[in-house]
Amino acid sequence: MKIKLVLAALLILLLNTGSSCVNDSILVAVNLPISSQWSINAGSNPNFSGRDTVVLADQIDDSYDNKIQNARYYDIRVSVSGTYSGNVSGTASIGLTPTNLVPLLTFTGSWADFQTPQSFLGTSPHITPQAAGIAVLVSALNSFTTNNSTTVYLSANGALSQAPVPSGLSVKIEILSQVDAEVGSGSSD
Repeated sequence: MKIKLVLAALLILLLNTGSSCVNDSILVAVNLPISSQWSINAGSNPNFSGRDTVVLADQIDDSYDNKIQNARYYDIRVSVSGTYSGNVSGTASIGLTPTNLVPLLTFTGSWADFQTPQSFLGTSPHITPQAAGIAVLVSALNSFTTNNSTTVYLSANGALSQAPVPSGLSVKIEILSQVDAEVGSGSSD
């Protein structure tokens, strides 16, 4: 009986002081994959190039629109697919406009080296980051926190060490990034 009286008194006290249940919003990390893969034409020309447009908002669920608080990249990888016995070298570039691309990284090594993705995180000896391109990437991610129409342009160009180039070859650049999105109502019940 005493417990019921104490609980009732506590409830009356809480109601009279304006207390209510508050649901705070929380930040959750959401993957924001940015990648492009370019096919290399078969034949006698060992050179390759390609360009893609990536709208960042298209890479995450629409429910996170206008809820992005922070963004960051945590790795950049280069990989290849297909069978080839020579070497590959090239440059991957990034830009905020299609006409102003700057080098993000350079890569060089045997084709076989890149069949396992080469990573910044793994400090691969086959890829070299370029400060200007990293700055553009960071700028794009920071822009995305306030502008969900942020678009990046990725390109790659390079060469294989020997021709003829077999069919079915491609080069892929992956920027592994995340955003912190605010979820929850943040309002009182």
